[in-house]
Amino acid sequence: MSDGTLFSMDTPPTEARFQNRLWVADALDLTGAALVGWGAVRAAEWVSTAGLLGFAMGVAWVVLSCVGGLTGLTPGRHALGLKLERAEGRVPGLGAGLLRALTAPVELLLQVVLQRRPLDAQLGVHAALIPGGLRGWARKLALPLVGWALLAGAVWSIVTPTREEMIQYLDRTLTGWHCCHGTREVTWQCRTSLSRAVRNANGGDTEVSEFLRNECPVAASRLTP
Repeated sequence: MSDGTLFSMDTPPTEARFQNRLWVADALDLTGAALVGWGAVRAAEWVSTAGLLGFAMGVAWVVLSCVGGLTGLTPGRHALGLKLERAEGRVPGLGAGLLRALTAPVELLLQVVLQRRPLDAQLGVHAALIPGGLRGWARKLALPLVGWALLAGAVWSIVTPTREEMIQYLDRTLTGWHCCHGTREVTWQCRTSLSRAVRNANGGDTEVSEFLRNECPVAASRLTP
């Protein structure tokens, strides 16, 4: 066996370095984008149809991919201590970010089968460590923090009932009646529905305010005079 063969075996090509960590980062980012899209639909109080959810999740993923192309960073990559770059440390660019919005989900499957990332290689991008160790990682924290904040807000929107869900539960179900009158153990659905109703009423929603004063004494006691 030649020295050249030995060297090639001991030193993986640039595009193969950190590819497993990049796979985890892409999976985290894709999941996060899906949650942000879902949370945005619920925060806007839109009917969560499959088409609308798919569109919102797709938009969130494309925006995240563009940010990742322009900066090399995403929340998932930063969490794994990685950035995406071209040769000589250049950022991938907007075009590569847009293309990667299409290729990265496919590459998640291809890497499991092929144990390499052929689409990233075609785009001329690869994963690299964020330089500077812990200090370098901390200096790059601002942008990923925005992403994590958006994700936290999305999760809150997902687990918090919408206005329609709150009214449906408190006004039209037996468990909602018990929730309003405090005659059963308080559940998560009861607690979050009451909190949403009180916020709406105190914020000037006259329909909800009238309902609470007439039909929901537990929530009515929390209303501002």
